[in-house]
Amino acid sequence: SGIVTRKSGIIWSIVAGITVGVAEILSFYVSSRGVQAMQSIPIIVGGSVLFGTLLGRIWLKEIISLRGWIGVTLISAGIILIGGN
Repeated sequence: SGIVTRKSGIIWSIVAGITVGVAEILSFYVSSRGVQAMQSIPIIVGGSVLFGTLLGRIWLKEIISLRGWIGVTLISAGIILIGGN
């Protein structure tokens, strides 16, 4: 009984926490430069999903379904539409 942990899992958790923190700091910085939150936050969050998907595919050799790629494409289109506003 109890939770089984591995050193690699702890390391990945720390890395994930750091990257989320960096994304939050980036969103505050971008917003402080005069970019509206309705533009900056979706772009940063959507960009992190896109980055995470590509990282998973290239570095971790994860298999992404057609439905997953369609989702990434829609997110990318949304980033372009919001960013151009």
